[in-house]
Amino acid sequence: MTRVIVLSIGWLVAALALYVALLILDLYWNLYDWQTKVDSISVGLIIGVCTVLVAVRFLVRATSHRIGQGLSLVLCFALLALAFYVFPPEPLTQGLFAREHSSPLWYRAGRFVALASPSVLWSLHRIGWRKLQPI
Repeated sequence: MTRVIVLSIGWLVAALALYVALLILDLYWNLYDWQTKVDSISVGLIIGVCTVLVAVRFLVRATSHRIGQGLSLVLCFALLALAFYVFPPEPLTQGLFAREHSSPLWYRAGRFVALASPSVLWSLHRIGWRKLQPI
């Protein structure tokens, strides 16, 4: 039972860390208007997202109890729903938070892939990744 609790906490921390890292990157690059800044902060956030996805891969392989699988599935679906929610371009508006440009497609697609990756990893592991590989 302790393993289930630890893995459940790991799933919660991983999902929250992925969301927070992408949120901070979005605020850093895209708060008022689209401004790509490639510096140590943005590179660190991107490395953080990749690290969380690697941790999710290990969590997927380690989670075998039904309670842990259920919680991980709910978290994966929540991240997938968030991925679909944030994919459309931001509206161009006027006023205090006026936007002249929405974020580019490569950024929105990358954010979508990062948020959808836990669901893909979870699904591939559950259907049996070894069954899909050629002999």
